[in-house]
Amino acid sequence: MLENKLSVKVYLEDTDAFGIVYHANYLKYCERARTDMLAQCGYSLGEMQKQGCLFVVFDMHLRFHQPARLHDELEVKSRADRGSEYRVSFKHEVYRRGGEKPIFVADATVVTIDGEGQLCPLPEDLLPS
Repeated sequence: MLENKLSVKVYLEDTDAFGIVYHANYLKYCERARTDMLAQCGYSLGEMQKQGCLFVVFDMHLRFHQPARLHDELEVKSRADRGSEYRVSFKHEVYRRGGEKPIFVADATVVTIDGEGQLCPLPEDLLPS
């Protein structure tokens, strides 16, 4: 299992008219965390795309516990498990810096496809099972 932490500061552009993080932006934070995790393994999404291997979200479950607000400092804690030769499961938890309970949780399943949209195997050394 691979683990990662990503720090995020909430800017005005992340919020709605009430200064609360717009719900879709949590998904952006999780996407950044997944990209950082791949980089930890020595992979870049751009290079993988050139090689004909694309990551797409297959399934996602979201839970919003508390809102993040303008100027909050957040930490995205992520874990990844290789579920099969085509699938990776990610668990993302977003905390306010220093917080003990997550304010947002996302469980995401990502699969790899080729340029034709067909499943293709993950690189063997990426998150070995």
